[in-house]
This record gives sequence, C-alpha cells and structure tokens, in this order.
Amino acid sequence: METTKKIFNYALIFVTIVAVLFIAVYVYYHFTTNDVYTNSTSTYATSVTNPTTNEKLSPLSASYYENYNNTGKEVVEFQIRAYSDQSKQALYLRGYQLIIDKEEGNTLWYYDTYNDMSWPSGHKYDETNDAGQLEEFYYIECDDELVAIRLDGSYEVTKEKVNGWKVVGAIFTGGIFGGIFGSVYDNVTETYYYTMEDLLLKIAEILKGCSYGTGDYTLPLIDLGDFLHMYEVSEDGTVSDTPIGDGGLINSYFTLDAHYDRRGMSYAGQSMFDSVAGDSNYNVTGIDFDVDYWKATINYNLDQSDFESRYSTVDFGYYYALSQETISELKSFSDLEINIVFDISQFDNVNVLGFDYYALNGIKVNSLTITSDVESDFTLLVGALQDTGLTQIFVKNVDVNNLSGTEVEYEMV
Repeated sequence: METTKKIFNYALIFVTIVAVLFIAVYVYYHFTTNDVYTNSTSTYATSVTNPTTNEKLSPLSASYYENYNNTGKEVVEFQIRAYSDQSKQALYLRGYQLIIDKEEGNTLWYYDTYNDMSWPSGHKYDETNDAGQLEEFYYIECDDELVAIRLDGSYEVTKEKVNGWKVVGAIFTGGIFGGIFGSVYDNVTETYYYTMEDLLLKIAEILKGCSYGTGDYTLPLIDLGDFLHMYEVSEDGTVSDTPIGDGGLINSYFTLDAHYDRRGMSYAGQSMFDSVAGDSNYNVTGIDFDVDYWKATINYNLDQSDFESRYSTVDFGYYYALSQETISELKSFSDLEINIVFDISQFDNVNVLGFDYYALNGIKVNSLTITSDVESDFTLLVGALQDTGLTQIFVKNVDVNNLSGTEVEYEMV
C-alpha cells in the first residue's frame, strides 16, 4: 500500500513538471514570436514607388467592360506597373488587352510604356511564342523589399490515353470483343501553364462577381496565386528559383486597382491604353470627339429616353442609368449645363424602380426632375448621384428613397 502511494506521488510530481514546462513554452512563443505572424501577413502590401514623385502606386490595374447591352466590345484590360530594372530608377508599364468575341474568337494585344507616359500603338500578342513572353520577371516591392513576379502558374489534367500494346493484347485475347475495352487505357497526368488570356478571363470573373459593383475601386487582397508567383531577390540581384511560400498563401494575394463597367467599350478613350485592338481612333459611338465648340455654355436637356434599363431579379423591376451613347456624347462637350427630366409615366406596363448604381456616371448635372402622373416610389441606388454636384431634386408625385450616399433636398413642382 505504501509503495502504491509513493508511485502515485511521483506520477503527480512528474505530471506537474510537464504542465509547468508546457505553459512556459506556450508563454515564450506567444509573447516573443509575434514578428513571424506580422511578417507573413504584411507581404500583402505590394507596391511600386514613382521615382519622380515618391508616390506609392499599386503594381496591378485592371478594367472590365462587360458589354451586356452590345454597345461596343467586351474588353478586359490588365496593366503591370513595375520597375524597369533592379535599380528602381524608372517605371516600366506592360499592358494587356483581351478583346472577347464569342463568334470570331478572342484576340490579345499588348502595350508598353515608361514612367506613365502616353501609350504607343498596341501589338497583337504572339500566342505561338507564349512561353517565352511569360517567363519575363517584373520587379515590384513587397513591404518595401524588392521582389520579382511573373506569370508561371500551372495546373494538371488527368486524361485517358490508349496504350497501343494493350490494344494488341486485347485483340489477341479477345478482350476487345468482351466488353472490356476500357482496359486498354492508361491514366496520364499532363501539366499545362496558364496563359495571359487565362489570367485576364479570371480577372473579368473576379470583377464581375465583386460586391463593390460597377465603378472604380481598389481590391487590397485579390487572389491571383494560381497565376502569378512572387520571388525573392538577393542583394547581388539573383532571383530565387522557387516562389515565396512555394506557391502558398504568402504569395497568393496582390493589390489591384480596378474598374468595372457593365456597358461595352465603345471608344478608345475608355481604354487604359487609349486604344482598342491597336486602334487609337476606335469609336463606334457616332460622336466626333475632335469637334471644337465656340459656345461657352450649352444647355443640354435629357429625358428618360436617354437612359437604359437593367432588370432586377431581386426587386422584380427595372433600374435605369444613362446609356453609354449618352455618356459618350456628354463627355465630348465642355461647360455643359445638363438638365434631366425623368418622367415615370412615359413607361407603359413597366415597373420602374429607380436609378441604378452610378446611374449618372459622375456627369455634372445642373438640375434633376423626377415626375409621375400617379403616386410612385423611386429608389436611388448607391452612387447614383455621385460626383454630379446635385444638392436638390425636383419631384412631382414621387416619394424618393435615397440610398445613393449623396444628401439632397427635395422640392415639389
């Protein structure tokens, strides 16, 4: 009995010592190794610094014109802003432009410039030399440390391929006639590298599904890790052979300046590169952008016919925004006094809900009047009045639900 008691006491002492050591180790790592966590998460801060202005800039920019209303072209653009070399004395910009055409096939163009100067004419991307162009490194900063990025992500596909020897064997054994033809196949795994077109299509998918909606915004954590990898650069300028984090979380996220427009790209001025398919004069709006107007101020009146609709499957009705043609025409003038009269009664058997997100596209508006022959509700979605300069709306038989984020006063007419 006495022996059993001693064994129990020794065991209790041993367990106590182990527990104390465990707590000591936990406290040590918990309070002395926070820098490991900080370093791993701070790698998301990708940037480049303009050598002239010392301004920090996002290294990646993208835009997507969906062309849901067939007013132009469906276009995805992607720009890499990087240092021209490891000395960081100048910026080099490479731009890619994907023209999406489901009937004739997609075409990819690229543009180059330095220090944010004007873009020269584009060049058609040479798909036959894809691998050679994708191996190029681009130098940016991550937490103020020079790193290199490039498009070298890959994926694997497993396919069934016929094994000739097995076919011969099956024939001689009668297996091919016995309903076991599947036995002559081998499972073969092949590796494919993502192309620039794959990357642009992924960006379009991300922007289309982004909760920010249409307009301009910055995505601080966009996951492009399947496509773009980041590499350390040593003090002697040698680029590491393996990606940071070996392709893991540490190297999957980038900062991206983005623009998303549901309408189509209808003139070159909408492009990040002032060119569409290498054509700086591209224009399908029917508006001459080189016209000089002598009149200092032009009164320009718009009505509901200058808007286009979007059906909401959630609210079961239509939201309206200025049409692309109208926006293009307005931007070709200067010193306009724009007056809008939106008459709900002009729509027959249509459930008019209100103005869509960023409905007026930031166009300066002198006056806005919303009228109806009967009592009606009218909703202004987020950004509908953004940058318009409006402080007052004239209404007649209309109850406005203002979600736009722009405060205005209402006056009955």
